[in-house]
Amino acid sequence: MIALASQYGLLILIGRRFPGGIPRVASKRLAETVARMKRVLEVHPRTAIFILQYLYGMRMMGAVALGSTTLPFGRFALYEAVNCLVWAGLVTSAGYFAGEAVTALFHGWLKWVWMGLSLLFIALIFRFLDRWIADGRA
Repeated sequence: MIALASQYGLLILIGRRFPGGIPRVASKRLAETVARMKRVLEVHPRTAIFILQYLYGMRMMGAVALGSTTLPFGRFALYEAVNCLVWAGLVTSAGYFAGEAVTALFHGWLKWVWMGLSLLFIALIFRFLDRWIADGRA
């Protein structure tokens, strides 16, 4: 029930309230676009779940639109769980490899530069604190 607990799952359930699609579309052009979008969602629901999740501004609208399709909630929950696992794997891998790159960068001679800059920074902090205390501000 990961999907139900997520905001995305709640929006899917809200979309179930409009099985015929989004009510009262203002213009004919917009109505055609909504109809075309609904056809795409009906034909490619798995792809829509993966793509609409990460497109900026489309998460909420896409979830309500997906809810208005005939996609069973159980299949949605399965696709959403797989989507979450894929996303977690990608983010974890990116963080791991970025950490490895930084570790490799600071492993060689740059490690000594980093240590020297750190010691200089600490010395400047102590100098600032010493002057601050001497001026009677502490």
